[in-house]
Amino acid sequence: ADWELANRVNGEKIDGLAAAMARQAGEAVLRHPGGIEDNDFLQVLAEALVLSGIAMSVSGDSRPSSGACHEINHAFDLLFPQRAASHGEQCGLGAAFAMYLRGAHDESAHMAGVLRRHGLPVRAEDIGFTVDEFVRVVEFAPETRPGRYTILEHLDLKTDQIKDTYADYVKAIGS
Repeated sequence: ADWELANRVNGEKIDGLAAAMARQAGEAVLRHPGGIEDNDFLQVLAEALVLSGIAMSVSGDSRPSSGACHEINHAFDLLFPQRAASHGEQCGLGAAFAMYLRGAHDESAHMAGVLRRHGLPVRAEDIGFTVDEFVRVVEFAPETRPGRYTILEHLDLKTDQIKDTYADYVKAIGS
C-alpha cells in the first residue's frame, strides 16, 4: 500500500507483478484460519515468505515488502536498541498501525485480530513501551529510510496527532 501511495503521489515506478506477489503473500497469511500448530498454516506462511522474497527480487528492491511497518521497526531498533522486541513483532505492530493511518480501520482491526490470535503484540504496551515512546518511534520512523515515501511521510503527523491517532487505533482494535 505504501508503494502504491508513492506511485500515486510521487510517480515512483511500481512493478505490478512484484506488488501483486507481495499482496498475495500477505493476504494468504491474514486470511488463513490456522495457527502455528497447524501444518497447513505453516505451509502458507513459508510460501508467503518465499513469495515476498521473490517479489523483492523481481523488483530489485525491498519496496514490495517494506513500508511504514519497517520504518517503525527500524525506529524501535535505533531509539531503543537494548529494549527492542523482535523484528516480526515490531513490524506486525507497525503494519497494523500503518493500516489504521491509511484509514483502513476495519482492515487494521482484522490484522490486529490475526496478530492476537497468533499471540503477537498489537499495542506498544504489549512489547514494553509507553505511549510516549511509541509516539517518539513513529515521529522518528521516516528518518530511518530517507527517500522512502510511506503513509508516515504522507501524513507528516505531529506529536499530538500521533498520540491522538494511536489512542483511536487502540480503541478501534479493542484491548
